[in-house]
Amino acid sequence: MTSQVESMLDGLFDLVFPPKCISCGNLNPHYLCASCLTEIAPVPRPYCMRCGHPLFRERCSSCWGRVRSFEAARAAGDYSGILRDAIHAFKYGGARALADPLAHLLCRYLAMSSDIPWRRAECIIPVPMHPAKERIRGYNQSVLLAECLADMTGLPALNGILVRSRHTKAQVSLSGKRRRENVVGAFGVSKPSELSGKTVLLVDDVATTCSTIHECSVTLLAGGARRVYVACLAFGA
Repeated sequence: MTSQVESMLDGLFDLVFPPKCISCGNLNPHYLCASCLTEIAPVPRPYCMRCGHPLFRERCSSCWGRVRSFEAARAAGDYSGILRDAIHAFKYGGARALADPLAHLLCRYLAMSSDIPWRRAECIIPVPMHPAKERIRGYNQSVLLAECLADMTGLPALNGILVRSRHTKAQVSLSGKRRRENVVGAFGVSKPSELSGKTVLLVDDVATTCSTIHECSVTLLAGGARRVYVACLAFGA
């Protein structure tokens, strides 16, 4: 199905069932109004300066004893309430229009963040989905998010550079150890010449153990990237 046909079908569906804000229920073409967007809670401080997860003790339980290939990762908000509902609708409910307000949330966070040099990034790369899974879902939510963020920041979105070369089980159903094992060797770089020497902003919707973004970063660095920063909508529990 072409994107033009999909857009026409989406338009017809919206005429019959006008989209509403998932939080307050008011009519909104993007499923999330500006007022509700401001109510999304940030990740509570203190958080780990490497992976960005909240610290509940002196050492980060997510990073302790593990190598991290990315320079730093951060999330725009806490995975709860409005943001959790929005990500779920965006990821599983077909609400592709949520890409715009969620990218605004992420862009606002990047603009306000002072502890990570985001402005060194030269391109945006989304975490890829296996082609078979993307055909079933109809889209990759991280690609939509990266494209909107590219429009807002002026950085190019290099879709298709990082590819998922091996089908993996859904991470949500696995333990931390199994998640790390599940994604090892699952990614590849299709066009190393376009990546060579670049500082990358890797974009994903949710990171829990950081296994996926770590493996993506390993692949990007091996493919020629200079360094990798990561921006996510939220960190999963």
